[in-house]
Amino acid sequence: MSFTIADVAIQPGRLDPTNLLTPGQLAERLQVQVSFIYENTRARAGRRNSDPLPHIRMGKYLRFYWPEVEKWLERRQGGKHNE
Repeated sequence: MSFTIADVAIQPGRLDPTNLLTPGQLAERLQVQVSFIYENTRARAGRRNSDPLPHIRMGKYLRFYWPEVEKWLERRQGGKHNE
């Protein structure tokens, strides 16, 4: 059994756990407040912004796949993003 996080299916045992981040870890890596992370993952973020922060919801927990966050940052580079 496999699951998809990014553009390709991830086989069990092949996912690098250092690429899965908590909201606090992502905030630290991006040097922003944790509130910025949560604000950009709320359901209403998609209504305000056509390109919200990519995340994985596991029940009440949020996790972020770093390669997808990097793609999101590239799209937003220079203040330009698809709205």
